[in-house]
Amino acid sequence: MKVYKKVRWIVLLSVSSFTFSCSSPKKGESNLQDQLIGKYASQSESIFDYYKDTVEIKSADEGKFDVQVIAHWSNAKKDDPKRPMNKVAGVWNKGKPGSILVADFQTSDTTLRIVGQLRGGVKILKFNLDKAIMEWPRDDGETLIYTKVSD
Repeated sequence: MKVYKKVRWIVLLSVSSFTFSCSSPKKGESNLQDQLIGKYASQSESIFDYYKDTVEIKSADEGKFDVQVIAHWSNAKKDDPKRPMNKVAGVWNKGKPGSILVADFQTSDTTLRIVGQLRGGVKILKFNLDKAIMEWPRDDGETLIYTKVSD
């Protein structure tokens, strides 16, 4: 009977420690995560085009975030009949929304980390909550600056 009580006590301690270790984020961490949620807008340009992008960040299950480019607009700088898209200057063309990327929140440096599905690697989105901006690194080494916008 004593062995049964000891085993029961160990199981109870194990279950309770597991429950507390898997609990929801701390108050400060939850507040940081809530501040990340929303829409961010960016403007940039290349040699041929101007761009306007909108990214949306939503809370997902298990403390993760969904990150998606919901609007990608481009506009040619000058007319070019040889190009299939953006051939008329001044006309904004809407691209397709991007796929939904799943990101993990890093409290220590206020970043979202997106692990690449096919090529591997990690894309790190940095946030400055005081200035309401997000930095998104591009594949060419440049960084796009997104500003948080109200809905």
